[in-house]
Amino acid sequence: MRLQLTLLLGVTLVTLASYTSLENVPQNQIDFYQGSYDDFLREAKKLKKPILLDFWASWCGPCKKLENETFSNPSLVSFLNTNYMVYKVDIDSFDGMAIADRFSVDVYPTLVLLDAKTKYVGRYRGFFPADYLKNELERAKSQKGKHFIAPKINTTASL
Repeated sequence: MRLQLTLLLGVTLVTLASYTSLENVPQNQIDFYQGSYDDFLREAKKLKKPILLDFWASWCGPCKKLENETFSNPSLVSFLNTNYMVYKVDIDSFDGMAIADRFSVDVYPTLVLLDAKTKYVGRYRGFFPADYLKNELERAKSQKGKHFIAPKINTTASL
């Protein structure tokens, strides 16, 4: 009897300790997807949400400005968390470099938009104020994408 009571008390305490109310989740931050890029794409397709890829680097000044000024705007944060799946692509990682190559990203920051079927819609290069970016993303939210065709790179060197 005493063992059952101790076990019940332990389970109850663990359950209460692991409970997180919605009030504790920060509502002033963008909900960037934390898993792998492939898992992210599967989740976005499942939820049928358009995608925003944020290509950034730790050494990039405009990337930091975008993060600190634009991505901290409460109106934009709410809009993105409601309407988009957002993924940060660190171009200094091997996976990030491969994704950047896939979309021919060569300017940082770059935001790439994909539709809910992961087809290419468009891109924004550089820093943008929150209100401007929100208006652009509202317009682009329902656009249908197309397959992205990366520009061909001439690999033959002329002598």
